[in-house]
Amino acid sequence: MAQEADLLYRTLQWDESLLQPAGKTAAGPLFNITCTEDAVQELHLPHCETKEALCVDGLLSVAHISDDGMSILEPLKITATHVVVKVPHLSAFGLIWDVFKRFLNMAEPINGQVLLFSISLETGPRRINMFLLQENIPLSEVAAQQGRGAEYIQTPADCLFSFGQMYSVNCEPESLIIQPEQTQFRSKFGPNYHPTFQVFLSTNPEIVTLMVKDQEGTETWKSSVYLPAPRAETLMRNVPDETQLPADVHNSLTVY
Repeated sequence: MAQEADLLYRTLQWDESLLQPAGKTAAGPLFNITCTEDAVQELHLPHCETKEALCVDGLLSVAHISDDGMSILEPLKITATHVVVKVPHLSAFGLIWDVFKRFLNMAEPINGQVLLFSISLETGPRRINMFLLQENIPLSEVAAQQGRGAEYIQTPADCLFSFGQMYSVNCEPESLIIQPEQTQFRSKFGPNYHPTFQVFLSTNPEIVTLMVKDQEGTETWKSSVYLPAPRAETLMRNVPDETQLPADVHNSLTVY
């Protein structure tokens, strides 16, 4: 920041008709940013690349989208967690991949996250909605789309995922049903976030252990999850607002 100011941002849907002719594809959410003129000097946009993938020169850049169309900004620097760009003027900014270089490095995993929401309904079995996502998707964006009776379950979320790899979920004690049986990990940057898996519980256990395995049967993520007994007030509870989410949720876009 060049001066003290209020900064507001929201996420927008990517327009593939702008990205495809340039040989680019979305590598993170598209942020629409408003602030006092000339107050912002740099943006630090979170990425989901591993250290090995960051060795590929030109893999990441930043799309700047305004009424005049799209321009591509080369990073000032790329840290282990963020891509830093100088700000010409505020509008929409988002990380993009070079399609060819991303394709050549499909074998390289990305930093991912597993998000869990417990769903308690008045009728039917209790269920857990599981989201397998890139690390740089804000939790608040996913939580905002959960319906009545949904409660975010805070648990270690970090893991590695590979694009095109098939993944499945196991549950202990055994669940009533897990759907789908397996699914392919794909790039998702909104605007809609649908559960990757749904776990329907046959009983009301206090603790369940959930595991994500790849197509070779290798465990990529595992966590024991405490599930408090459903209560009447829980059934009517809406999704948590931003004040109820962990503090790190609000740091998905950092400005200096």
